[in-house]
Amino acid sequence: MFRQQCKSRRRIPAAVVILGVGAGLFLGCGQEEPGPQAPGAVLMNQQEYEDWEIALVEMRIEKNDRFSDPAGTPLAKAALDTFVGLNYYFPRAELRFRTPLIPAAAPDTVILAKPDGTQVPHIRRGSVRFHYAGRNHELAVFSPVGAERSDTVWLPFYDATSGKDTYAGGRYLDLTVDPEGMIDLDFNYAYNPYCDYDPEAWICTLPPPENRLPFAVEAGEKTFGGSH
Repeated sequence: MFRQQCKSRRRIPAAVVILGVGAGLFLGCGQEEPGPQAPGAVLMNQQEYEDWEIALVEMRIEKNDRFSDPAGTPLAKAALDTFVGLNYYFPRAELRFRTPLIPAAAPDTVILAKPDGTQVPHIRRGSVRFHYAGRNHELAVFSPVGAERSDTVWLPFYDATSGKDTYAGGRYLDLTVDPEGMIDLDFNYAYNPYCDYDPEAWICTLPPPENRLPFAVEAGEKTFGGSH
């Protein structure tokens, strides 16, 4: 439902559409928050680590296969002709957190922007907090209008790699809220909006300025940049 938050600049087949698819303070800028420490990285034993790494690799293989299919790829034809796979960081277990969804007292409708000036309403569902590099960090999570009861939330963010190793327009995470209200916040699953693959065809939603992390999230997908 939240996979891309992009709209196409051109008429595209339904298969592509399916693939694409005063509010308080945030601590994405790295400010210290008074009070208890937020959850740190998930601790995994050897078997849990191996299972986690295998699932991550399998996801990447499946995504490469999907992008190689001309019927549903978001890639431009020129890029598809030479496509050999997306660019990723090596798995980083220290960038996986299990953290509760902190619900908004009253979910707000907020306006997020696209590079062309289009404004898109979203529901701010609340936030997630985690502890990394000696600090607590907090990022807002969203749902499309009308999906505020969904168990899936969308987290767009910038970090210190944005515009360098990763896409300048930020990256996204799709997160599931489990029955206990907990979220597996795993930055190894961070992915690019479709604009990175074909900026002439897609216009993608930008993260809000508050969702900017002060450190380098060297996990997940790197920029595609039309280099394939």
